[in-house]
Amino acid sequence: MKSHLSASVLNWAPMTVALLLSLVMAPMMACAETTQDIADLDLQSLLDDVVSSASKYEETLEESPANVFIVSRAMIESYGCRTIGDALSLVPGIYITDDYSLSQIGVRGIANFGDWNSRMMVLVDGRSITEQYGGSNSIDVVGLDLDNIDRIEVIKGPASSLYGSNAFFGIVNLITEQPTENELFVSSKYFRNTDQKGSSIRLYQKFDNGLTALITGSYLDRNGSDLFFKEFSDLGDGAILRLDEDGYNQFYLDSADFTGGYSHNKNSGENYAFRSRLGLGHFYLTAHFGQQRSGISHGFYGALFNRSENEYNERRYFVDLGYQNSLSENSELSLRLSYDHFFWSDHILYNYYSDEDEPLYLPGPTWIDAEYDQWYSSEARLQVDFGDRNRAVFGVEVQLHEIMHESGETDQAGEEIQENVIPPGSVNYSGQIYNVYVQDEHRFSEKIKFVGGLHFNHFTYTTGRVTPKGALILSPYRHGTYKLIASQGFRSPTFYEVSFDDATYFIGNPELTSELITSYEAISTHEFPYGFVVEVAGNLSRASDLIVQTVIDESDPAHPGGDYVEEVSQFRNTGEIQSSSLELSLQRNPIYSLSGFANVTYQKLEISGDAQTDQPFNSPRWLGNIGLTYQISRNRMSLSTKANYISSRRLWDHSFVDGQMTMDVIANFRRVLSVVDVTVGIMNVFDSDYRVPLNFDYAPSTSIQRPRRSLYVNLKSNFN
Repeated sequence: MKSHLSASVLNWAPMTVALLLSLVMAPMMACAETTQDIADLDLQSLLDDVVSSASKYEETLEESPANVFIVSRAMIESYGCRTIGDALSLVPGIYITDDYSLSQIGVRGIANFGDWNSRMMVLVDGRSITEQYGGSNSIDVVGLDLDNIDRIEVIKGPASSLYGSNAFFGIVNLITEQPTENELFVSSKYFRNTDQKGSSIRLYQKFDNGLTALITGSYLDRNGSDLFFKEFSDLGDGAILRLDEDGYNQFYLDSADFTGGYSHNKNSGENYAFRSRLGLGHFYLTAHFGQQRSGISHGFYGALFNRSENEYNERRYFVDLGYQNSLSENSELSLRLSYDHFFWSDHILYNYYSDEDEPLYLPGPTWIDAEYDQWYSSEARLQVDFGDRNRAVFGVEVQLHEIMHESGETDQAGEEIQENVIPPGSVNYSGQIYNVYVQDEHRFSEKIKFVGGLHFNHFTYTTGRVTPKGALILSPYRHGTYKLIASQGFRSPTFYEVSFDDATYFIGNPELTSELITSYEAISTHEFPYGFVVEVAGNLSRASDLIVQTVIDESDPAHPGGDYVEEVSQFRNTGEIQSSSLELSLQRNPIYSLSGFANVTYQKLEISGDAQTDQPFNSPRWLGNIGLTYQISRNRMSLSTKANYISSRRLWDHSFVDGQMTMDVIANFRRVLSVVDVTVGIMNVFDSDYRVPLNFDYAPSTSIQRPRRSLYVNLKSNFN
């Protein structure tokens, strides 16, 4: 083993050292270059990034009534981001917990792995993709490859005053590439650690009659890697080869099946994506499709370990017909009609059977959950300017949902088993959601403006909320901006939380009400000569009525008795949290040869009733990242390095994963052979062996290993 590791290090050393030396020497090489001195240019004109997420219309970043961070196309390329999760990890105060099948977004110390991002809304070009069975907001199955995303706008803090339920901690808006000239773009990429290969394409065409057509597509295949889990490594007295005392959970079939805790390539997966958009005049038609299969390498609801049968499947698609037009110089109308479809399933391989009977199949059975949500929606939005100092946005949205859940068991041939230990069940539901919102911006002077918003919500299967927001933006001098923001957000209970009942372990709770969060923020931004921007942001939030999975016994009146086990699970509004955070961010504009960023975040989370309030589950106290990019040859070659730090995190068994730091080195070469852009990166340069927490649902696993040092290559061509 020792000689093998030594050889591995030697194989990587030349490329790693060469890239690091090039990066260190790059600023010295700049001394020999003659470049234009732009220190005296108007920084405001250089740094006024435009955002559309904070108010549902375009405005400058400095004047937006929210804590907004933009991950630009330049950042995505410079720092070799492979996934949307990689790109989000560049944002101050954001951390990603990725188990190869789900990327959980953590913000301000809160990342309840297993809630499927139901408290962080994900948008595609400003429209929500949130389904209502489980409230999931996947960044892994959005139907978009990162090469077809122009930028990502991230709002930290409640955004329910405009977006309604699920914009609880904030939103992530994925803005797609919108070409203006005819083009054909293709890319191919490879990531060595998980033997991951992918391709994407983008085609844009303008026709003489004014019709425009944009088509994008991508495919990704991951063969997987070997991962170690100590919880499955000790044969001991052979308990992991037998059913547990409840007669359900077993991790290995027999000693021949024992792997010593290694999962072999079970984190494999495939991802397909397609998107098209037709535009003619003020009308557009969009079709969007995404599908993913993810193998499960860790513990999985007590299933057999290291089995290819354990997997997730997810599919999302939608069709939009939209209209957008300026009714006058002072008003603009937007209309949208949509159809969405969501499907998710899990496959879990068990080995339980009746002790009185000979097992008819070994292993078996496979438990399957399938969830569906299809819905029709319509939205109308009117933007009106009342003079030079007042702008208002009015909007209404209606959603009509058809939801279904099915559960059951199959044998190894895929045939349904008639006599199940856990009876198959199905749930069907039809419901409506109504949203009405208004936001008004009033400018008292060139230096002071106030933005106020109010959102009215109604769900037919649970209670709604009224959520307000107020923001004061001050610009007392040319290069300084101050923001004071007070806002509320809510998350309505999902249909799963209200209704799921498996007749054995879980019961529904139709009495659930919406969660509520109140947030206060203060943000100070200052621009300095030579492209430097410093931002300090503080936040205090308090959330109540959080929906928490609770165990109740037979003494509780809510216990249904009968065939249910003595202790059943039910969701209840019992959770309360308080979070506080302080962020310090430094950026240098990419118009300079040497650009980059540095972010430090301190965050503290307190959970009511949690014995470990000093540090709750998966809540790091410190986050930090730094990135540097040097343009060796403007528009031809650049070198970048990126480092991420995350402090220790508590696991569900009250142990900890240590603080972790990883570093990547990336080289970008443009117009190689005139038509190819090449990105080459060594990810996790120092080969850090780091792990991220797993949810209790994946017991006995407590954490999962993330990729070690690996090579990343991306080849791109754009034919205009």
